[in-house]
Formats: sequence, structure tokens, C-alpha cells
Amino acid sequence: MPLLKSMNTIGFSALVLLCTASGTLNAQLMHNQYPCAECAVGDNNGNDLKGLIISNKRDLYEKGDVVNTASGNTWGYMQIRSATVPSVNKSGEKKGELNYVEAITATYALYKTKDGAQAAWWARETNNPKGPLTSRMVKETGDAPEIPIVRYETITEEIEPKVFTIVEYSNNLFNERDFDVLLKNYVLVENGAIKTNEDYKSIISFYNDFLKKFTYVDDPILGKRSFITMLATPAGNKYIGYFNIVNGKLAGHLEFVDFQYQKDKDALVKKIFGKLTGSLVYVYGDDNFDLEKPIVMYAREHEIKLKRRHTNTDKKFNEDK
Repeated sequence: MPLLKSMNTIGFSALVLLCTASGTLNAQLMHNQYPCAECAVGDNNGNDLKGLIISNKRDLYEKGDVVNTASGNTWGYMQIRSATVPSVNKSGEKKGELNYVEAITATYALYKTKDGAQAAWWARETNNPKGPLTSRMVKETGDAPEIPIVRYETITEEIEPKVFTIVEYSNNLFNERDFDVLLKNYVLVENGAIKTNEDYKSIISFYNDFLKKFTYVDDPILGKRSFITMLATPAGNKYIGYFNIVNGKLAGHLEFVDFQYQKDKDALVKKIFGKLTGSLVYVYGDDNFDLEKPIVMYAREHEIKLKRRHTNTDKKFNEDK
């Protein structure tokens, strides 16, 4: 019994020590609250907002003008890229110094306005995916950037009246929750996935029609419903968009479809349903891209209810009980 008691005491002490060490580690990882704003804007070896302006300005203007013109300036167009930047020590002997160990992911954004463009950046405090959004303007040094840098709120205020926003990303480091907060209806698409500028026109027309199938999107009855949409453009390119209703708006992804083998179809269907949250999923469009069988099989295996809708339907999604 004394030996057992001694072992229990040792075990308890080790547990306390482990918990203490773990708590210290967690506190250290989440210690610094803010990223280095100067680094995010223009001092991160080109992986910064000014670097994005230099590399993407031409592409932004070309595609953004197409989106603005095709939509009658009712759609927004944004390009983003994310990168890690050092945080700033908030206390201790090294207070105010850069901390590369406790790096924070910053997202850089370029937005095509009606007559020009704007740039901005933001991050999450302490790099917490659900933490408060943070950003800071910095004093410009050297040559002024080719696109004016503003606070991200300036861009989101301009996007507010848009019916939909296309967000093209250059890497996948960004936090999708950011856009659930900052934007209304939006679709994320990898830069280069939309194959021709003419396809933007088809995409805008398709989703404007799709929006007409809702009495209104901010409807509690839609909260547990998701949507798979399929469209083909006159150029022969095929796209699949898939959406959830988040904060009373459509939040989704758009992908170019190019199947080589059956396993590619199965992988895409699995990926799509892995993102969808609804127990009822609508499949909307006039072509199923030979995906009907894997979609039905996946839904059956996972007890997900499916409903088919064609583009000529007059029935609103809100009307289904």
C-alpha cells in the first residue's frame, strides 16, 4: 500500500507538471496579440501586400473590369493571398521586437472598384481562427504603391450592396471564416480556374438566375440546406459551385471540372460533400456532368436528402418544407 500510494503521488505530480507545461506552451503560442503591420504591408520579402499589388495588378484590372461590366457593377471582384508575418512581442525584455516563432497569418486583398482598385490586409488576433479581426494602416515609405492601400472596412463597405462577390485566391492559407464575416453572398475560386474572361460573363448570368430561385437568402428555413450547382459555358468549360447558407448568405466554392478517370469523379464528390453542412442538398443545373451516380451513392451512404432542380424551374427554394 505505501508503494502504491507513493506511485500515485508521483503520477499525480507528473500529471500536474505535464498540465503546467502544456498550459505554458499554449500561453506562449497565443501570447502575442498583433502581427507586424509594416511586415504585412511591405517588409516580408515580397510576401506582403505590396508584393501582391505588383504581381497581380494587371490581372486584377483585366478580370475585374469584365466582372463589373458583365454584372452592371452589381458584383464584386477580389483577389487574395495569405502569408505568415512575425508578431510583435507585447511584454517582457523583448517587448516591441518581432517574434518569428509566434507568426500570424495575414490575408492581403485587392478589390476592383468601378473606376480603379483598392488594397487592404487583415489578420486574426493571436492567430486564433475565431479571434477578432485586426489590421493597421502604416506610414508609407519609398514609392507609393500602384493601388492605394485602405483599411479593409473600406473595401467591405463598398462590397456591401453587391449581390455576389468572386474571391480568387493564390494559395489556401486564408481563413474562410473571414469572408463569412466580411462579405455577403460570395464564391471562392482558385486563380486560374476560370479559363476565359468570357466564362466570367456566363458565371455571372448563371448565378444571377440562381439567386432568383430564392424568395430571400436570409431565411431560417434555409439554414440546414446546401446547394451543388453545375454550369457549362459556351466555350465548353464546365464548373461546379457548392454552397452553404452561412450567416444568412450564400458562401461557397467554384471549381473547374476536368475528369480523367472515375476516381476523379468520386474524389470531387467526396470533397464537395465534405464542405457541405446541410442535411438537404439541392443539385441545380441542366447537366449533371456524369456525376449523378456518385452523388446519389454518397448521399445514400451518408443519409443526406437530395433534390434536383433545373434552371427553368419557377419554384423557390424557400417554398420547400
